[in-house]
Amino acid sequence: MNYKTFKDKARIITAPLVNLLAKLKVHPSILTITGFFFNCFVAYLFAFGFFRWAGLVLIFASIFDAIDGEVARKNNRVTDFGAFLDSTIDRYSEFVIFLGILIYYMRVENPFFVFVTLFALFGSGMVSYTRARAEGLGVQCSIGLFDRTLRITVIVIGALLGRFIFGYFLLLLTLFTQFTSIQRIIYVRKNLNSNERRNNA
Repeated sequence: MNYKTFKDKARIITAPLVNLLAKLKVHPSILTITGFFFNCFVAYLFAFGFFRWAGLVLIFASIFDAIDGEVARKNNRVTDFGAFLDSTIDRYSEFVIFLGILIYYMRVENPFFVFVTLFALFGSGMVSYTRARAEGLGVQCSIGLFDRTLRITVIVIGALLGRFIFGYFLLLLTLFTQFTSIQRIIYVRKNLNSNERRNNA
């Protein structure tokens, strides 16, 4: 099963919940913000070393992130501001999760994984930024393996395996987010150069 198939199956699984919330006329922004508060709780659990609980709550929090857009489409409430808010809250959520992880490694005085966490946060931010900046320049840039869904999946799996294994997953996340950012930079450069050549022809 490839990654796209996995996302399609996840959408099928959440469809009954989406339909229920759409019938109840729940505003998609409420789902977005609720998901953020659950992610703040995830950060708290990480900070105090409850990694497996953090992984479980993060699964629950991710459901809100997965369904807010679907509920908006079902109720014809798709707006530019809604998309902007969703994207912004996603960045905040990711930041607070990494902040919780960072606090944990600072508490246990593990300088190596303090730096790994900082680079993971930096890499995740750059993956999102390169896409946003590229699209601002008119280049669709969704290439690269480590989008937000996969980043959260890696964090969940690592957390469920426990704090002693988690660091290796964090290291994996750090390396592949940097790789994805570089991949997108190269892709955008090729596309912009190609557009410039066509314009000058």
